[in-house]
Amino acid sequence: MKSCLTRLALIGLLFAVSCTKKDVVPEAPITYNNAFILSLESDKTALTFLDENQIATPNVTVSENAESTSFSNYNNQLYIVSQNGPSYISKVNLETLSVEESITSSNVSSPSYLQMYSNTDGLVINTSGSGRSRNYNLCHVNTTTGIGDAISEVSNEILFNNAALIVDAENVLIADGKELVVMNMTTKEFTSVITFDDSISGLLKDKNETIWVAKEKRATAATFTKLNADYSINETVTVTDDVINLYTNSILTMNSESVNAFWSESASGKIYTFNTETKVIEEFAAPINDGIAFNTVVKQHPNTKQVYVIGLKDFIDPDNSGLVIYNADKTVAKTVDNVGASPIDIYFSAKEFEI
Repeated sequence: MKSCLTRLALIGLLFAVSCTKKDVVPEAPITYNNAFILSLESDKTALTFLDENQIATPNVTVSENAESTSFSNYNNQLYIVSQNGPSYISKVNLETLSVEESITSSNVSSPSYLQMYSNTDGLVINTSGSGRSRNYNLCHVNTTTGIGDAISEVSNEILFNNAALIVDAENVLIADGKELVVMNMTTKEFTSVITFDDSISGLLKDKNETIWVAKEKRATAATFTKLNADYSINETVTVTDDVINLYTNSILTMNSESVNAFWSESASGKIYTFNTETKVIEEFAAPINDGIAFNTVVKQHPNTKQVYVIGLKDFIDPDNSGLVIYNADKTVAKTVDNVGASPIDIYFSAKEFEI
C-alpha cells in the first residue's frame, strides 16, 4: 500500500499530506476463470474455450494431431497428448494456444496419458493390441529424444487414465494393475511397494499432500487406502455401499487444492465423492437427470470448488455434448450445450485468453 510517510521531523507536513492525499490501495491481481475442453477426434485436435461466464466457443484452435486423448499439467504448463501425431506431445501457451514445444518421435503406438516430472522428462502410458490382447505400457519420455520403448520393469497392465501417475517429492507413483510401484526420478529404479487384491482404480493426492490409493471392487469391496510418507499403509477406508464398484474406468479425479475425490460409476452414471478428511463416501449427482446420458469427464474446479461433469447427451451423436456444473451443495449452477465433439478432458486455466 502506497502511504504518505515523510520524515518524522516534519510532523506538520506529514499531517497536511495525510489530510490531502488519499492512500492508494493496489488492485488485486486478476484471476481468470477460463477452461479448455479437449475433443477426441480421429483426424484432428480441437479445443473448445469456456470463458468466465461459461460461454462455450468451439474450435478456438485446431491442429492436425489426430486422436488427442488427454491434457497434462506440470508446473502450470499445459500439455496435449495425441495418439497418432504427428506431434505426440505438444506444450501449448495458455494465453495464445500456440505450440511452444512438441515431441514428434515415438517408439510405441498410441501414447495417451502423460506425467512430466521435470521440464524435460516424464512418463507416458501407451496402448497397443486389441481386445483381450490389448496392452497398456509405460514409457520414458524426454523432450529431446522423444518417447522411448515400453519399460520392462513394470507390467503391461498400467491403469489407462490420468489417475495412474502421481509425482511425489523425488518419486513417481505408478498404478500397475494390482501393484503400487514407485520410480525414483534420479536413478530410474522401480520398486513395488504394495500389492492389492484387486486393480488400482486411481492415485490421489489431496491438499494436505496426503496420498490415497483407490481400489476397485472385484474379489473384495472397493477401498481407499491412505499412505504414510514411506508409502506403507496408514489406514484403509472400505466402501460399504454395494452399488459402488469404483472400477478402473470410473474416471476418478482429485485436484491438489481439494480433499474430495470424484468419480462416475459406470453402471449407473451417478457421481460419487470421497472426503479424505471426514472419510465420508456419498452420492453427489445423477447427471442423467440433468441431460447427460454418458459421462466422459468429471473434474472439480480448483478455485470455485464446483464440479464439472461433461459428456454426451445421447448415445448416438458424439457432437451432441453438454456440460453440467454443480455447486458444492449438489445443486446445479449451470448447464452448457455443445462443448465439443466427443469431449474427453478439461483444463482449468488462470491465464487470460482472448478469442
